[in-house]
Amino acid sequence: MIHHACVLNVMPPFAKALRPLAAAALLGILIPQPMQAQEQLSEEDKARLAASDGAGTMPSATLSLPFHDPFDGNQLGADWATVNANPDKFVVENGGIFVIETGGKARPGNPEADNLFALGHTLPAGDFDMTLKGTLDPKTGHENIWLGLRAGADDYLAANLSVLTKGCGAALYLNIENTRVLDEAEKPVTTWFGENLFDGPLLKDICTSGRAYADAALAVLPDSGFTLTFSRRGMRYFTSVELDLPPDEKHEGGRKTVASFALSRVEPFGQPFFMLGQSSKARNGESSAIFDDFSIVAVQ
Repeated sequence: MIHHACVLNVMPPFAKALRPLAAAALLGILIPQPMQAQEQLSEEDKARLAASDGAGTMPSATLSLPFHDPFDGNQLGADWATVNANPDKFVVENGGIFVIETGGKARPGNPEADNLFALGHTLPAGDFDMTLKGTLDPKTGHENIWLGLRAGADDYLAANLSVLTKGCGAALYLNIENTRVLDEAEKPVTTWFGENLFDGPLLKDICTSGRAYADAALAVLPDSGFTLTFSRRGMRYFTSVELDLPPDEKHEGGRKTVASFALSRVEPFGQPFFMLGQSSKARNGESSAIFDDFSIVAVQ
């Protein structure tokens, strides 16, 4: 199902009317070792084991907000765990995390997806804005930036800034996806809203007169980048993206903001995460992104 969104410079109107929902976040899953082996591990080794476990990460204390990480060192901070870490495909340097992805299988619903960056803490109760800044090189036309909350491969709610190629060429989409198990005997259920940002909110006529400008807007993503925000207001979660569009004779360009519709969860859950993903049609093509700033702030 696809719904239209509007270009906004403020938060969606429903955000002010909602009340914070107090609840405790769920723990991630750590596959246990035999008790004797665990007792012989240091706390640092246990944290490293949790970071490499494909099933998830082991949260510790509730995260204090505001939280901010500019990734300005040469390694991830102690708050982070990398699920299915593959050091051949990411490096922390020059004020960012440079990530490479290939194979078309990287998504939060794949328990074998590598280099999913998750905070090892639960979030406090209440509303928040979680923001990821970075750049994206859409070389395959099937890239995804994921940002949200995840308790496991079958339990996550996340924003998805996606490059998708079909029909008359590549376009940029803003999606929000909610995957969870509603009945233990059934497969996970996914609900989502998606919007083609090049079919109304930001651009028009990309299959005819607007095609050249759409290509120009995608071409600046490796330089001007994106600011993707995932937000909670009470039981509702939504996303927004800020982009710098190039000017030309028909378009003024500049900073534009688009917000999505909302999906709901009754209780807060999971751990903050982000990742570079690909859709299956990327196949063996290489995608790359640089993540240079991550923050979470409480919203009153």
